[in-house]
Amino acid sequence: EVHHTSKREEMKNLLKYFCFLAFLYGLWRFVSGYFSFLLFFMAFCLICICLLFSIIPMRKTTISIKMQQAYCLREETINLSFCRQSVTPIPCGQIIIEYQMIDAFSQIVIEKSVCLHDQQVDVEIPCPHCGHYTIQVQKIKCFDLLQCFSFSKTVSLQNSFDVMPHYHLIDVSVHQVHQLDEQGENYLTDQKGDDYSEIFEIRTYREGDELKHIHWNMSSKFQEFFVKVGSQPVHENLTLAIEYKENNTFYDLQFDYFYSLCISLLKENIAFEIVTSCDVQNMHVQSIHSVDNLATTIRWMMKNPIKTLDKSFMSRSFYQIKGQNLEVYHL
Repeated sequence: EVHHTSKREEMKNLLKYFCFLAFLYGLWRFVSGYFSFLLFFMAFCLICICLLFSIIPMRKTTISIKMQQAYCLREETINLSFCRQSVTPIPCGQIIIEYQMIDAFSQIVIEKSVCLHDQQVDVEIPCPHCGHYTIQVQKIKCFDLLQCFSFSKTVSLQNSFDVMPHYHLIDVSVHQVHQLDEQGENYLTDQKGDDYSEIFEIRTYREGDELKHIHWNMSSKFQEFFVKVGSQPVHENLTLAIEYKENNTFYDLQFDYFYSLCISLLKENIAFEIVTSCDVQNMHVQSIHSVDNLATTIRWMMKNPIKTLDKSFMSRSFYQIKGQNLEVYHL
């Protein structure tokens, strides 16, 4: 459709000038005067001269893409500019730019054309869904000065941006999510705790110590009361994961929920990490310690989506966000 539109515009301009020439030729034949012939000759020469002066600019002129920002929020617009890049003293005429907006799943979201008359044309692109998008230009059409003839060029230009989710107050309590694994086999060697399945140290009995913590074997051996001091388990970071298969309202809400949950964890100073990739070789995670770090990680996930979480390759327990729900998987 974009190609046919520019082709029709070109034929329209060309037909306009041919009709003008036909009119002058008919006038010359009807009047049989020198002045009519002169008008016809001058109009014909004008077309030829403009075409000759435009051949090199049409072949050498190209464009560039300037992105005003690297990301925006969902339901906002992204601003970009197409700029003329000319190396000849005389520029060509207008330039028809055919561009596409492609998502992370190689799906064409937008396919349009824009006409560049001067040095720059600004375009606003609506962004209704979260995700990573690429503006790609593969073809431009440069016109001569009178817009009668054109020269199509194959180019390879692209620029990317991200559409970020919104933050909302969520109903789920952060403390409900923060369930530490106290059944782990690793313990801190320099910190006491309340877990007596592993002993931090053994010391002599002091007034106030509970009798259930007395080490009876050692007490009977040395004829003196000794008590056990518990250890502190090593708590692993909370692990969050999501699947991302396409751009629609369901995954928009899922990204909103996921982003809001992560912000809440950061506000509560709860350590957590995000699964950024999961393949047959390993599960890769990214520890989150700031809002900027979180935004960078989400942008990476939108650019490299995990379409399916293969739980058989997950190396630890994790929380998976599905839509606006939280599911726990214990491994």
